[in-house]
Amino acid sequence: MNDIKIRKAVFDDLEDVLRLNLDLFKKEYSEYDKSLDMEWTHSEPGEEYFAERIVGNDGFVCVAEDNGKIIGYICGGLCDRGYRVEGVYAELENMLVDEKYRGLGIGKKLGEAFLQWCGVEKVRYINVSASASNTAGIGFYRSLGFCDYDVKLQIEK
Repeated sequence: MNDIKIRKAVFDDLEDVLRLNLDLFKKEYSEYDKSLDMEWTHSEPGEEYFAERIVGNDGFVCVAEDNGKIIGYICGGLCDRGYRVEGVYAELENMLVDEKYRGLGIGKKLGEAFLQWCGVEKVRYINVSASASNTAGIGFYRSLGFCDYDVKLQIEK
């Protein structure tokens, strides 16, 4: 585990990013959110979303590698907030570190890589969302400097 590298994703990493995103969906679905479409990751829109985030100018995908095996990723990008004050906005959209590698600071390195990219892009406002009951995730995002901003409420019928 001493050889863990954090690097910008390339198109050839797409299948590994999709694999990890599906793991994220499985975790989120089982623990927090039964409304997730478990087919989305490998659907055409899902694959297009990640491919565009990897190769597009307004997206950021970074991976964590252990001896050539991708064991984590982070994905986000610039976003339009036309209804807000002028400025550049970005969102950390999704991330996951393989369960066997958690607690080693890999997530923090991925998060810091995203925040550094936001600095290069002159982003003024950075958002992230987490399930309200995901206290570990919320604590992690707070450790990166995020603070409470919005509260989303929902009724399920």
